[in-house]
Amino acid sequence: MRFFAHLLSADPASPRLTVYDESTGARMDFSAQTLDNWTSKIANMLEQELDLTEGSTIAVDMPVSWQAAVTVFGALAIGIEVEFTSEPGEQQAVFTVPDRFEAWANRGVDVLLVSADPFGRGIEESGGTLPVGALDFGPVVRFYGDQFFGESHALPELVDAGEKHRLLSTGWSDRASFEATVLAPLAAGGSAVVVAGVASAERLEEIAASEKVSARA
Repeated sequence: MRFFAHLLSADPASPRLTVYDESTGARMDFSAQTLDNWTSKIANMLEQELDLTEGSTIAVDMPVSWQAAVTVFGALAIGIEVEFTSEPGEQQAVFTVPDRFEAWANRGVDVLLVSADPFGRGIEESGGTLPVGALDFGPVVRFYGDQFFGESHALPELVDAGEKHRLLSTGWSDRASFEATVLAPLAAGGSAVVVAGVASAERLEEIAASEKVSARA
């Protein structure tokens, strides 16, 4: 069963995840089909590049972004635990940003660095320098196929969906808030609009009207 099977069968083309980055002015839209492709790429990468299996644990230590969201989707789809944390522990891999590399280096985990580029370019592709020992998330994940042929969990099996909404939020800080702002509306057959970065009340009202949201977190 595919992670987003219920969305693909209902409407594969409409926006399901919309992410605003107020620090760059970027707005990114993802349909169910695009989210399914990214979920598959992440799942394939976790299994084939990092040798992770169901029951493994990854850390997500990065700001609110679409890259963080699809990383969580791919992990949950194949039964990998996700910790939103800045503290190294028993994780086997971490997805983080260049400024956090030293905190995770030499900890016995695979460190995947994610750039701030809104279009998903890698660290080096967007003008940065990749530290020795790190993996460049952008070009690595693009290598993997956008179909996953292994066993996969379906999102509605993992989350109490609640009501179907197009939900506006300013993102998440932990697993519970990620579930409430992103996973739950998607599981219910709705969609999520996430605003990352500092946004005034007036700006949020403008986005809410433009995106035709039906609820706010």
